[in-house]
Amino acid sequence: MKQYEYFLLDWDGNLAKTLDIWLEACRAAYERNGLRLTDGEIAASFGAVTEYLTRWGVKDIASTIDEMDKLAKQKLPDVALYPDALEVLEGLKAANKKMALITTSIHENIEHLLEKHHVNDFFDVVIAGDDVQHHKPHPESLEMALDHLGVQDKKLAVMVGDSDKDLGAATNAGIDSILFYPPEHQKFYDIDALHQLNPTYTVSDFREILKAI
Repeated sequence: MKQYEYFLLDWDGNLAKTLDIWLEACRAAYERNGLRLTDGEIAASFGAVTEYLTRWGVKDIASTIDEMDKLAKQKLPDVALYPDALEVLEGLKAANKKMALITTSIHENIEHLLEKHHVNDFFDVVIAGDDVQHHKPHPESLEMALDHLGVQDKKLAVMVGDSDKDLGAATNAGIDSILFYPPEHQKFYDIDALHQLNPTYTVSDFREILKAI
């Protein structure tokens, strides 16, 4: 695996095991609007809820998102990190790598979790959904992080994430990507569809990321 100096990491479904929480919150809010969707269809809307609700013809998008958010917030305080996520962060820090956390979640939903899991100090910058106008796969959040980290050579930077939004953002920002795809993600994402976005590497064990240092 190629060596990198700058690591941009996604939160939901990558460091934190939030996918099931968001899946059920979205399902409940969507079903109130008459939407009966598969796990994969719901997962496809992660990070682009407004776009998908518009496509599905939902009238009151704001209240649907608000309900979804309230349902998720009931369970987010108890969310766990993925196994080995902390080990990887510690390994990257010990190797003097620069790290940025990039998430579509807003600061309010993640700040207490970063403190709870004692991972705040690993990141040189945190870019949340309320910091940008355009969410992944738009490259705005990644470019903001690259600028903050002082990246001069994009070949030294890599985006680590679990979704098509992460891979698309990496491509649009002109950097490499590492797709995190453990077996449990099969119910959320189609691996063949993700591979069509040409991730530089795919890992099923988060510790494999340490090969990039």
